[in-house]
Amino acid sequence: MSYKINWTESPLNCQTPKNWSVWRKMEISIIIPVYNRAQLLERTLRSVVKQSYRPLHVILIDNGSTDDSMSLLQRFKQEQETDGFRVSVGCEEFPGATSARNKGLDFVDTEWVMFFDSDDEMRPELVARYADAIRHSPTTDIFYIDVEIRSASGTTVVKWAPSSVGFIYSSIFHSFLSTQRYIVRRSVLEKAGRWNPTVKAWNDWELGLRLLLVTDRLKKVKSAVPLVLIHAHGDSITGNSFSEKEGVWEQAVDAAELAVRKAGRQDTNRLLCSLEYKRIMLAGAYTCEGNDAGRKLYRQVMERARGNWLLSAMCRMGYWLLCRHVRGTARIAEQLFRFVKN
Repeated sequence: MSYKINWTESPLNCQTPKNWSVWRKMEISIIIPVYNRAQLLERTLRSVVKQSYRPLHVILIDNGSTDDSMSLLQRFKQEQETDGFRVSVGCEEFPGATSARNKGLDFVDTEWVMFFDSDDEMRPELVARYADAIRHSPTTDIFYIDVEIRSASGTTVVKWAPSSVGFIYSSIFHSFLSTQRYIVRRSVLEKAGRWNPTVKAWNDWELGLRLLLVTDRLKKVKSAVPLVLIHAHGDSITGNSFSEKEGVWEQAVDAAELAVRKAGRQDTNRLLCSLEYKRIMLAGAYTCEGNDAGRKLYRQVMERARGNWLLSAMCRMGYWLLCRHVRGTARIAEQLFRFVKN
């Protein structure tokens, strides 16, 4: 089936190159994995075309689509590529968005890279705001933003990101470095390690934690309104209930724990305790969904917490509150873990 494409909107107030070599160094890469998104992809690509910033390198990786996605990507490249708007189209046969994003990284030859999903939208000023932040803070490694999430029913919620210290703990509990929420220096990403293809859920959370294990030079790009709109629906990468992927979420926490142990930081014990509470948050989610896996995971955490009275007390209290749908326990835990000894 062929879909009619309408991405005729021209970019807003695009800068024109005065010095081509300098302009080329300012290029920013955007990696977008695609899997059977022919009916939704136009919305995302139109938001990319409308970016007020140039130069851009848009990298589109098809992940084995069986619909018209690949032909749509090729048409996009043919119709939209210009000197200031490079388009690369590639394929990744190994299933999973993480593998597709890693394939996209093979195309990156710019200093800065960002990731995006094929069913979401960016405001026209998003990349320009990142570029302006990079110019004003050249030693920063990661810039991040607030995002808005819209459900299939049309309700929206804004995910606010922290703007102060304690980034790595905020990332553990609140995952503010999710896929669409940041731009990162490519060298820092390579140092942290690319996307982990063995992590099938919370893979952006796991990568975000590894990024924060190698750098604390982060800065928030503040805006009056969120610069990204994430569409959460039945087949979105963002996902649905926890029980649908029972056991997969735990793999992400296990991978994060391994990364923390390998990093050998002074606050390793505090980070490991925080990850145990992350498991308690997952246990509470399972239990609230009527899944017996929640109680089992809770018992496993409490067994490991023996001898650590503060961790035991926090996990016991947290699980009790989570099972009663009490909100805000993660923020309480984030503050209390400051008292855990290393």
